[in-house]
Amino acid sequence: MPIQYYYIDDDPKSQNKVEGFDNKKISIVAMQHKDSWEEQFSFLKEEEDNYDGLILDLKLDDLPNENNKRADFRGTSLAQEIRTRQKEGVLKSFPIVLFSANDKTQQALEKSGKDLFDILIDKSKLNDKAFPIYTAQLIDLSNGYKTLSDSSLSINRILNTDEALLDSRFRSEYYETKKSPIHIQSRFLITEFLTKQGLLIDEDILAARLGIDKTQSKDWDLLLDFLAATKYQGIFCNGWPRWWAHLIEQWWKEDMKSDTFLRSTHARDRVDRIRQITGLTCLNVADIINRASSDEFWTICKGLNRPLDPVDGMLVQGQDNLYSWQEPYYVSVEAALWRKNIDNWIDVADVEKDRYARLKVLYSRKRQ
Repeated sequence: MPIQYYYIDDDPKSQNKVEGFDNKKISIVAMQHKDSWEEQFSFLKEEEDNYDGLILDLKLDDLPNENNKRADFRGTSLAQEIRTRQKEGVLKSFPIVLFSANDKTQQALEKSGKDLFDILIDKSKLNDKAFPIYTAQLIDLSNGYKTLSDSSLSINRILNTDEALLDSRFRSEYYETKKSPIHIQSRFLITEFLTKQGLLIDEDILAARLGIDKTQSKDWDLLLDFLAATKYQGIFCNGWPRWWAHLIEQWWKEDMKSDTFLRSTHARDRVDRIRQITGLTCLNVADIINRASSDEFWTICKGLNRPLDPVDGMLVQGQDNLYSWQEPYYVSVEAALWRKNIDNWIDVADVEKDRYARLKVLYSRKRQ
């Protein structure tokens, strides 16, 4: 039986917005809001055995429902009340997803509002490539909530790893979070573990650490097969594919038989050794970004999504309170100067502002 989400919106044609999600494993049933706050909660309580998660629009009062009633509540207030009732045991625990346009979300939501939702999906960015990614995440969220509902499960079972290999501060924070409602546990694992580079890395950073331009490498998917043992296989692993950073370095030492540290090896030397050991010849070395000098890549530029050595980058704003297991993100000088894909990084960190100002002056003179 497929996982089922209810999608509450004010648009009578909202089913059209979510058709791209549906497949054999997931079904999304769109509906308009009820006439009143009380009716909406009565409906959710009566139907709770029929849905595995909820998708909410941010604004529910733009259009009247079939009874010509406009909602007197918003998606955030509905989510807040649901979370409260879940904590009280009145409603079962299930994921809540915010489905709205990004500009509205940023304008209307404070951090506390965002924390009510497991993930935010920007309607304006949905396309054929994005639908499968979000479908996998919706499925994983539903399954993950069921896993987290068993409070007896150890961190070894939840993350499918040896607890002793994890950062001690992470273990401490995780066990403290386990005392909280399931949505807080879910939010912590997604925002502080899966989507922050550190213990885990995503595919783009994996390619950077191997020195490879994966977009130009026909054998990239075959190489991922060689790396299967390093892939994260714990909770939410299908919706957020990740690799264990320490296992990648171990793979480099043992499987690639290298006597050098991966971090301090030039990209071409990394790729040459991988080609030699695996026999995969269609792996291209990543190029150095303009105005950078090092090819000892370790992260990606948030503006260009290309491999970058942090020594050539500038810290991105908003990373003052990273946990000990998390590594910061950078933007290259090239992307910073020309504000490439600014929505992905917003601004350079305050500590970089003076340097950034000097570089702007320097390169503006060179262009004259």
